[in-house]
Amino acid sequence: MIYRRRPLAPLEKCYAVSTLPVAGKTHFLFASEIPRPALAFDGQTLEPEEISIMGGGTMSMVPLPNSQDFLAIENFFPPFAAADSKLVRIGRREGTWHKEDILSLPYLHRFGLLPVPGGYALILSVLCEHKENRDDWSSPGRVYVAPLDLESPLHLESVLEGLPRNHGFFTGTFGGRPAAAVASDRGVHLLLPPTAPGCSWEVHPLIHVPAGEVWLYDLDGDGLEELVTIEPFHGTALTIYHRQPDGSFHPVWTLPEPLEFAHALWCGPLWGRPCGICGSRRGTAPLFRFFYEGGTYRTELIEAGASAANITVARWQGQDCLLSANHGQNQCVMYVAD
Repeated sequence: MIYRRRPLAPLEKCYAVSTLPVAGKTHFLFASEIPRPALAFDGQTLEPEEISIMGGGTMSMVPLPNSQDFLAIENFFPPFAAADSKLVRIGRREGTWHKEDILSLPYLHRFGLLPVPGGYALILSVLCEHKENRDDWSSPGRVYVAPLDLESPLHLESVLEGLPRNHGFFTGTFGGRPAAAVASDRGVHLLLPPTAPGCSWEVHPLIHVPAGEVWLYDLDGDGLEELVTIEPFHGTALTIYHRQPDGSFHPVWTLPEPLEFAHALWCGPLWGRPCGICGSRRGTAPLFRFFYEGGTYRTELIEAGASAANITVARWQGQDCLLSANHGQNQCVMYVAD
């Protein structure tokens, strides 16, 4: 497969990427980890628009369901200067972008939304709870959940704590149920929301290997999700675990070449087949695709030196595209394939 690179715009320390429906059209969102305005690209023309009200330090952006607004993290600045991080709501009203502060939560690093009985739940993943300096990891992180009700103060419930370097985050499905997963020095934990009002969240450890990123997706087509990790925190190894009949996960493949500061991870259907995308930010900083074929896993290089911080997928002009926040290149980039 031939991969074609299309730079969209420069953005210093480009870090977060997402998509957003606005006025019936998809927009591509990119934001920086330093104080810079975010960018929204028309998903058809690719014309950029500056979201000047966004102040940077943006680790994650998630569209709100049944809305043209999105939630975002702000004030999580490098290197881990995030005591003032917060969750904000961004929306467009009569041609102007507006911002509303939703929640102040120190070291809020990742978040997502899952459907629950009666609505949606916010899952808020905190890297740590305190830092004296960038190398201080003495205060572990935790995971909070809250009903998604933005008209009232959020009621946070702590469902998992004691997670050193609580960095990796996933939302999607597992075993046919909405699910989230987090990756930390304690390994990977699965979080399953209540199935009925009044029930509690379920938390299950999946592996105990220190991990920095996580994804759950059926890559080999056997009907069971693989567990894909980057190990450890900002790590060197891309590893795939296969789910066993007893529910445990057994490692079946590790990328032969060690990576340096591996950070970007996504899995799903793309370019005609189930696959994963991984990127590292140092060394040769490759962005590459991996997939199951002929009884094993294979890789294809998309771009050397991309230095991707985060990635997502979208549709552009009727074809799949990969959106990549190329941190080391200071660029918002789109890739298509033939």
